[in-house]
Amino acid sequence: MNNLLRAEWYKLQRNKIFTVLLVSIAGLSALLHYLIIIDWWQMNDTVFDRVGLGALDALLTFTVPLFFNLIVSTLAGFFIATEFSNSGVIKNQIISGHHRSHVYVAKYVVFSFAAIVVTCLVPLFTGLIEVVVLGQSERIDLSHFLYLGRAYSLFIIHFLGYSAIIMLLAIVTEDSGKTIILSVLMTIAIELMRLFSSSSRFVTFIYEHTIFSQFSYVFHEGMSIDEIVQSIIVGGITIIVMISCGILLFNRKEIK
Repeated sequence: MNNLLRAEWYKLQRNKIFTVLLVSIAGLSALLHYLIIIDWWQMNDTVFDRVGLGALDALLTFTVPLFFNLIVSTLAGFFIATEFSNSGVIKNQIISGHHRSHVYVAKYVVFSFAAIVVTCLVPLFTGLIEVVVLGQSERIDLSHFLYLGRAYSLFIIHFLGYSAIIMLLAIVTEDSGKTIILSVLMTIAIELMRLFSSSSRFVTFIYEHTIFSQFSYVFHEGMSIDEIVQSIIVGGITIIVMISCGILLFNRKEIK
């Protein structure tokens, strides 16, 4: 398993799309945070405003599924889907004598790590660095760091579930373009479900028990212990189910 992880890590380091996304998101995050800090771009009554972290309002952009989907699906399309031949079968060198489940898990771990770095950690640390450099750090205390730690820990759990879904789509489509298009359509469909959930109790119940509702809910300041536990359960179940489905599908692929 360690050799598989090293191999996937080596592929990631040489993946030009990952490098482009890393640099692009770092630059975009730096720009958005700067515009917020100098009050050129104002966002009112956000979850970060309510906890005294208004200088980090730009982080909200990177927590919206319609936005971060473009990052995750692009990475999946050019890191996962390209592992297949033109005929849609697994390239023989991918397996190299290893169990398919191990190959799949190794790809998922490295892919998810890359997605978390680009989508979650880079914007967060870029914002914190700019807050310090531009003289806004005196407004941040220990309670703020505890809030960010709790919120982002839960967010990453659900993000792992989302990356498992996108990786499954990449395996199904076997094409980078189709992966991006289908993931965008899926995210739009979920967003429409959110908008119209109030019209049906059943739809509301379903939506509230998905990772998509949790992406925004985990940033609420007053989450109780029961709500945190429920959030972890929703994310954990999603991860397990999506990875299991991915492994089953991967095991049925033809090798060439």
